[in-house]
Amino acid sequence: MRPTKNRLALVLWGVLLLGSTTVFSQGVNKKMTKMEEVMVAHDEVMDKMPKLSKLINQLQTRANASYEKEKYEKAIADLKAANKSMMDWMHAFGKRFDADEMMKGKELSEQKQKWLLEEERNVELLREEIDSGIARAEKVLGL
Repeated sequence: MRPTKNRLALVLWGVLLLGSTTVFSQGVNKKMTKMEEVMVAHDEVMDKMPKLSKLINQLQTRANASYEKEKYEKAIADLKAANKSMMDWMHAFGKRFDADEMMKGKELSEQKQKWLLEEERNVELLREEIDSGIARAEKVLGL
């Protein structure tokens, strides 16, 4: 049986969450590796996903009751695009790095070190996309 993209995303999310949780359990004085920094950034972005879902529901409710559906539908589309970006990023990240590299500090090849720098930039762009989508949705909702 071939896993679906959503199932892979959930598995990766679990691996990423466990990996970054390990960082905090190892002590505050330890300097984080680049991989740990990327995992922490992922977790911070991932923590915003329930809010994103809640906003989509609120926007949909307002759109259904409004004659001005377009402004709500645009905000919904932005949030859904941000959610898709998150799932796509996790899927792509999981293809580049294995669980030992993410969670156990397995040494990265030179190529993977370059990829990790790319992924660090990508997760920051993802954070910006999600934050701006949330801000636009809150503005449309008057929050």
